[in-house]
Amino acid sequence: MRHRGVRAGVLASAALLGAVALSPTSPAGAAAGVTEVGLPIPDVTPAGLTAGPSGSVWFAENAGGLGKVDSAGKVTEYPLPANSQKTFGAADAMAAGPGGRLWFTDSSVDVPRVGYVDPATGKTTLFEVPTTTDVNFAGGRLTDIVAGPDGAMWFGGVSATAIGRIDASGTVTAYATAGAAVYGLAAGPDGAIWYTGTDGSIGRLDPKTGAVTAYYPASAGSGSPTLGGIVKGPDGALWFTEPGVGKIGRLDPATGNIVEYPVNTADSAPSGITVGPDGLIWFTEAAASNVGSIDPGSGAVSEYPLPATLSAPMRITSGPGGRLWFSESGRGAVGSFDPASPPAGSPHPAVPPLASGSTPRIAAKFQSQCPQNTTCQSQVTSGGSVKIGSFALDLPPNAIRVTGYITSLSPGSVLHAPVMGEQLLSQPVEVPGGLIGQLPLIGPILGKTPAAMLPFNRLTVTQSLAAPITVQLGQGGIQATAQLNVHLNNQLLGSNCVIGPITTSLTPTVLVPGGAGDPSLGWSPYPIQINNKIAVPAAKGCGPASILDGVINQMMGLPSSSANNAMNLVGVMSLGAGINPADTPALRSTTSTSVLSKLVAGLRPQPKAKTGAKKHVKAPKKVTVKVKARH
Repeated sequence: MRHRGVRAGVLASAALLGAVALSPTSPAGAAAGVTEVGLPIPDVTPAGLTAGPSGSVWFAENAGGLGKVDSAGKVTEYPLPANSQKTFGAADAMAAGPGGRLWFTDSSVDVPRVGYVDPATGKTTLFEVPTTTDVNFAGGRLTDIVAGPDGAMWFGGVSATAIGRIDASGTVTAYATAGAAVYGLAAGPDGAIWYTGTDGSIGRLDPKTGAVTAYYPASAGSGSPTLGGIVKGPDGALWFTEPGVGKIGRLDPATGNIVEYPVNTADSAPSGITVGPDGLIWFTEAAASNVGSIDPGSGAVSEYPLPATLSAPMRITSGPGGRLWFSESGRGAVGSFDPASPPAGSPHPAVPPLASGSTPRIAAKFQSQCPQNTTCQSQVTSGGSVKIGSFALDLPPNAIRVTGYITSLSPGSVLHAPVMGEQLLSQPVEVPGGLIGQLPLIGPILGKTPAAMLPFNRLTVTQSLAAPITVQLGQGGIQATAQLNVHLNNQLLGSNCVIGPITTSLTPTVLVPGGAGDPSLGWSPYPIQINNKIAVPAAKGCGPASILDGVINQMMGLPSSSANNAMNLVGVMSLGAGINPADTPALRSTTSTSVLSKLVAGLRPQPKAKTGAKKHVKAPKKVTVKVKARH
């Protein structure tokens, strides 16, 4: 399938022959009163979540699809289908709706969508919402969805000044807001739909008339992100988060009066918010890796630490077993705890902010591997296949990870090794059938016999960098050149059997044009695909005194021209500013802003030429259309 995405030569060494497997992000376990379930590929960036049937919790992945944690802690993931432009989505918010359906939003920019999943089958139904009507959702970035009092679902996002209503048949009504785009949504006690606006306002939409009323907290517009989630409290008030200034707000819908309560940890970026089974208002601190609660009666705030920093907890909801469930976007996990026995210990301090008191920094784990003031990137393969001559191998998830930082995009610029951890992480992967399985014609048969299980036949593949990875901006976007040595590990072959160096320049396709990810994140996750051909040299150093070189080369058909070798891979690339305070003299005068902005710009679709001027008309308060269901 051909994708319309931007061709972005994204530091593509992560794609090279990724025939090795990493362990998932820590299996289910408990620490400090919190149970965490690591996702198979942590880079998918879990975001919104909601309770499902049979003790399950469902979650959205910004750089993946949808996921489910069942009552036993097992994770199952479901991809999203391509849209009408043959690109893919970036699931962000989730909410339970009528009929047992679990609804979600797509936060990508090119084709705004909302949809629902059947929790019994994992089958998804999606609707592409209007982008050309007088009130529309052009630009996408749909960030929240909530069940309304009328049996329909309501949604909104940060790229359009509109709120949408959709029912299961695909009838969409778009309501114009008072000039503010939407981040969070809640069904109020008064039958209205309430929202947090990107202009710092709390808005009220009357579904009957389309009338909008905006309320402004004292701190409105003075921090970034301006506002976060919103929820109807047990006291009948609307409670909301103010990440930019570190406060929790309360709005009385009867009077419009607003009270703000400061969170104790400075620059912690309170983000997600929900009502717990204990009647307290619970919230996440995305920049400090804490959870907190506020008593709606007294306004008393308490804070509790999560097991690890740089977890970037974004959303929180009540779930099975009376527990509170939350997404850990920065470490790729879904966590839960009993609010009657919250996590123990002192709360974590926040990541050093961009500007104290007004601009907190929400960061992921990988960003700690790169120095401050550099552009940090991490890539991981999530699947695919590699063919080298007559040798073919399907790749497991987490095949290989490459992490590093960039200070320039001029020709020949180097992807520097991280200041913490390895640049290339890999583990040996077992080759089915071992050496016997690679024999021409009879190999596939012999590879299934008992002889294939003998130690001398066992064959694993590892890889290493043969030279520094170089990057630059080219006509097709961001390009990378990498050289790898592929190691064949076997008792007979010894420890020096190598194919390489293999040199390749790659230009991956970004599967979600314009990027994916909640706009409040401090980094950008990009699903990518790589389809490429490579020339492969002969193997060398195989067996004592290299006496088995000829045997291996004959078995694998090496050397082999690029016409015979292919890499068809998928993965996730994450980009963000480094936060490690490592003192690197050569980088003191370098800033990440210009490089990161160029890098991100190279991943965005180019604007289309205008074909004619559009007549500006006064938008009505609402527009209703019927849209097609897509599966």
